[in-house]
Amino acid sequence: MMSCIASLVFTFEAATVATLWGICGLVLVCVVRNNRFAGKPAFVLTFSAMLWWLFTVVFDLASQGEYCKVGWSLAAWPGITLLPIAWAFFVFDYTMNTKQERQPVRYLLYFGLPCIVGIIALTNSQTHLLYGTDTQLIETNARSYVVFDHGPLFYTIAAGLYIFIMSALSLLAYAFFKAKSSIRPFLGVLFIITAAPLTANFAYIVWGFTAFGFDPTPFMFAVALIAFSWLLLNNTMMDTEAQGRSLLFYATQNPVIIIDTAGRFAGANSAAKTLFGEQLPNKGGTLDHLEKIGSVLNFFRETGESSCAEPIRLGERVFDPRSLPIESPIQTKANLLGWSVSLIDITERERAAEALREAVVDAEEANQAKSRFLAMISHELRTPMTSVKGGLDLVLHGAAGEVSEPVKNLLTVAHRNSLRLLKLIDDVLDLQKLDLSAIILEQQDLDADKFLRDIVEEYEAYAKEKKVRLAITTGGVDRQLRADPNRLKQVVGNVISNAVKFSPEGGRVECSTQLIETKLRLSIKDHGIGIPKNEEDQVFGRFNQVKHSSSQASGGSGLGMHIAKLLIERMGGSISYESRLGLGTTFRIDIPISPQEIPVHPALNI
Repeated sequence: MMSCIASLVFTFEAATVATLWGICGLVLVCVVRNNRFAGKPAFVLTFSAMLWWLFTVVFDLASQGEYCKVGWSLAAWPGITLLPIAWAFFVFDYTMNTKQERQPVRYLLYFGLPCIVGIIALTNSQTHLLYGTDTQLIETNARSYVVFDHGPLFYTIAAGLYIFIMSALSLLAYAFFKAKSSIRPFLGVLFIITAAPLTANFAYIVWGFTAFGFDPTPFMFAVALIAFSWLLLNNTMMDTEAQGRSLLFYATQNPVIIIDTAGRFAGANSAAKTLFGEQLPNKGGTLDHLEKIGSVLNFFRETGESSCAEPIRLGERVFDPRSLPIESPIQTKANLLGWSVSLIDITERERAAEALREAVVDAEEANQAKSRFLAMISHELRTPMTSVKGGLDLVLHGAAGEVSEPVKNLLTVAHRNSLRLLKLIDDVLDLQKLDLSAIILEQQDLDADKFLRDIVEEYEAYAKEKKVRLAITTGGVDRQLRADPNRLKQVVGNVISNAVKFSPEGGRVECSTQLIETKLRLSIKDHGIGIPKNEEDQVFGRFNQVKHSSSQASGGSGLGMHIAKLLIERMGGSISYESRLGLGTTFRIDIPISPQEIPVHPALNI
């Protein structure tokens, strides 16, 4: 072989192929340094096998004798064997986006088959399994070349290698129809790149087609790999959509980090580089060391979740991490390429939220202070007002002797207003106790029928004074209520007094009871002025009254029904009403029945 090297003559053809070899070498270096893509190891191995094949072709073309030319052709066989195998696996990795894991079968094919074929090539002079004895050198005026007598193993090995190339073509055809329309032109080019060397090799074997008197397959592979490398380097140059995404990626003020499926660093925009500086690793490096964000990135990679539970604080800024999966355009079972993780700057929003939270706390504290103040003042006012009312009662009932009629009229007005003031103080006091959760309800079992009769009797005198008749229909409910007797009396009494107040002279207020599942419904119906529609907020509101001329004349603080609603709801009940203007109003108070009194319906026998 040393004599073959010493006698080399670099002709135009040899120099051309050597130039092609140099170009391919530069392309491989550029791809290795600048590109990250699925199947890169297999692609580099394919390129290396092709370079070895071209290397032997250069020396074959520069050699003069038959022995040297056949020797260089035999030396090419490890590269010839490896090239289609590695290319098939590259196509598989690239289209199916497989993870780079240890695969013993693949490594065996990468190294085992080329070694076996290399041994066969080394022993060809004894076995003639690849090239037979009829192999001969043809010399012409222009050049010399070898016409090979292909042995039995040549066709066997070629058929086996064809299987790998055909598998790659089948996979590309499948991917072409499964892919999005935007990626199909690219896959079509990849299909042509794979088919072209196969076509050239088939033409060489069947029809003896050659280039420079040589098998054209390596030249076609070289051109195909250069073309594909160019696509890898420039496939987004004229893609408006890709350029628009790139512009958004680099122009946004929010840091963006891109990681692959293994959690390795794949890229970052200028905002991320400014934020992390030299902490960012080179492409392919790990990000575990990044402050706080490293664990978040691992969370995205391991769980696939697209959001993080809580914002993270980096320096004086607060960020909300959000991730978007980067999907492969080829629709496969494992079509994830990686994640784009954006750090949304929510510093100002968090500051505003914190200020709002502080304002809410301050307002709550102020409200509590106001409630305590009103409760204290109401309590302090109640004692002297009770004394004033008591004194007026004594004077009006003659305890201080007879008074003249004009003075008695004045005392009656004062007594009436003292009652109103005392009711207002009691309402305000109850309201503040409810706001402060200071009212403790003493739930007891009450006889429903007796409770309703007792409370109606208490308001009969008031009804007679207003010339309104109270009617009661209990229907023999015979159930035990579960409620605070004093507070329930306050609720029901408030509703009855309002019904009497808004009923015309000679009118009628009807009180009735009805069982509704686990509650007793107490209905209080009047035939008064009624309530306009959609006035629930006014009826049950705080310091509100329905806008009606009669209600304005009736007085009141606007707290009674509000307190009644709060009390009945805290006892597990509810209050509502139905009304028609000019026809009257029916209030419904639902009160829980004692558990032991709830009727149990027997199961039906079918």
